[in-house]
Amino acid sequence: MKQTKINISTLQSLPLLKTLRMDFILNESNSLSFRLLHLKHLDLSGLSGRCEARTLTEDVFKFIPNIEDLNFSACKINWIYKGTFQFMRNLSILNLSYNPCLKFSGVENVTQDLSYTSIKILKLTKIHKTFEMNTMIKRSHLRHLKKTNLTEIHVNSNRIQKVEKGALLFLPSSIRTISMSDNEFSYGDYLSEIMVVPVEHVNISELFKSHIPSNHEERCDHRNEINFPEEEVEKHISSIRPNFVPLPYRLKSFVYRKCLIRYEIPAMNLSENSIEYLDGHQNMFYSLIGPLCPLDHVTYLDLSDNMSSNISKVFFQCTPNLKILRLQNNLLGFVLPDDVNGEVLHHVSHLREINLSENRIPTLPYHFFKAQVSVRRLYLDGNLLDYLIFKIDHMKNLNFLGLSNNRFSYLDKPARNQLETVLKNNKNLSIDISGNPLKCTCDTKDFIQWMGNTKILFNNLHFYTCRLSTDKKQNLNNPKRLYEVLQKECASYTSLVIGLLSLVVLFVSILTFGLVYRHRWRIRYMYYMVKIRYFETKQKTHEKKIYSYDAFVSYESNDRSFVHGQLLRKLENDAGLKLCIHQRDFLPGRDIAENITSAIHDSRKIVVIMSQNYLDSYWCMFEYNMARVESIYSRNKEHILFLVFLQQMSPGSLPLLVLELVQSQSYIEYPNDEYGDTVFWEKLKEVLT
Repeated sequence: MKQTKINISTLQSLPLLKTLRMDFILNESNSLSFRLLHLKHLDLSGLSGRCEARTLTEDVFKFIPNIEDLNFSACKINWIYKGTFQFMRNLSILNLSYNPCLKFSGVENVTQDLSYTSIKILKLTKIHKTFEMNTMIKRSHLRHLKKTNLTEIHVNSNRIQKVEKGALLFLPSSIRTISMSDNEFSYGDYLSEIMVVPVEHVNISELFKSHIPSNHEERCDHRNEINFPEEEVEKHISSIRPNFVPLPYRLKSFVYRKCLIRYEIPAMNLSENSIEYLDGHQNMFYSLIGPLCPLDHVTYLDLSDNMSSNISKVFFQCTPNLKILRLQNNLLGFVLPDDVNGEVLHHVSHLREINLSENRIPTLPYHFFKAQVSVRRLYLDGNLLDYLIFKIDHMKNLNFLGLSNNRFSYLDKPARNQLETVLKNNKNLSIDISGNPLKCTCDTKDFIQWMGNTKILFNNLHFYTCRLSTDKKQNLNNPKRLYEVLQKECASYTSLVIGLLSLVVLFVSILTFGLVYRHRWRIRYMYYMVKIRYFETKQKTHEKKIYSYDAFVSYESNDRSFVHGQLLRKLENDAGLKLCIHQRDFLPGRDIAENITSAIHDSRKIVVIMSQNYLDSYWCMFEYNMARVESIYSRNKEHILFLVFLQQMSPGSLPLLVLELVQSQSYIEYPNDEYGDTVFWEKLKEVLT
């Protein structure tokens, strides 16, 4: 009946009414003037309608004494008289939130009345103005709660900075949940009393939160209360040991999120506790050093959204029973790649869920998860991974692997083999690789084939896309069909590649053969020279070489009568030259080619006795070509080769290699007459000396 006018007589005609939601503006009678003895739930909140009751007296609820759940939030309450709730024996839930003029001084009368009720849940969120001075909870505010069975209390957004020493001791033994988010807590003696409070769930999130001033600030009828006596202004923390954190001994759930505190978590000693659920996300815990001991009962830990760029190898040392670990949206990619032995997670072998998403992780070492044999869900989305190189095939219970929005172009063979190994133990395995720059090319077609054949479930498959070799995007929702297309394309490409490779090999072979043929004499010469000089040091070109012979005479055996009958007599006996003749000076038992190459190399000049017999001889032409190579490559193109023609020969009968030398250098013809013989031998002696 919110925002609806209704006659009181109409309500009284509903004697069995149990739940009522309505607007409320307190009239002059200062009471709800309808009698509804069966009414259990009454919602008068100004958050969902209109409500204004600046002062509550003992007469307000006298006609509805059996209320169990009363919501009087946002009703501009300034003061509540003692006795207002005293006769509501069944009241178990009371909500007085968003009455910023009430303050804790106005709550004192309420708590005194609650000792006569069945109160279980008390909500006092924002009963203090946001931009007033900080407040303190005093003993007088809580002392009457000792006689209640209160299990849950909410005091969020009240600028609470301190709690008077001894005040927490007035909380009843039935208390299990305390919510104190959006306050301004500082250190004090009250911290030492926390350990004896039997609370199980604590929420102190959003400490020091920023607020925006409202244009509709509620005006209060009384002065602002002074919350801190002069002697209480100092922070009494002397009784608290350094790095010691007192906690309620029965505490099971602790929420400390969105507190805007830039803090390194050092090694800390905690009081004995039963914490199972620990939520510290959206703070600024930039470095996780630890360990925090003892936390033997913790099964859930959330340190996400903290901009953490460092985590030590002992941080989880005292959380052996941790099952769910959430570290997403940090900067742990700076340190995790260095953990090659898996020491960071070594102490948490019972983990079932790990979330390392959005940590800018470029890679993870092979043994990083070596202790995580019980993991069921592993989230690595939104990182910089391009290869799955870390070990997962030991995770027999793994049923989900999140790899979306990384840098994978495909999953290689070792990664696929690991996933198939996990699949053998867990038929419900699913992975998510959406948002990766996948490639659908001939190089990755095996990966596409695997996607079509594997029994692994791909989450969000309809969002998968990949790049073809043409750089065109292709939907991957039907990998089997795409593989068939790739197989045909790659087959044609394979034929083309084989053909091109064959042509290249043929071209290179022909080119190589041509080069070898062109330089065949040089190659043979170099081969024999290396063989001859294998253990000698090559002389430098500027050093003068001492030759064993003045000349090497290259001739065909049929012309030996000229060589032995005239040449040796004229040049050796008469001129005193030392000649090398193959029939006389070659070493027996040595390879012919080696003898020839060695003789040419050890002779200052080479004399070729040219005849038709010479041109027809294989070994004579071998000597000629070796002499040419020696002249070009070992003597810096020095003219060491001289031709002596024993007979007239036409240019057409000469090979190109001989004709080239004839045309570029001088040669001598043997005249075979007395006068000509004299001139011939004199010129030959002159050339050789």
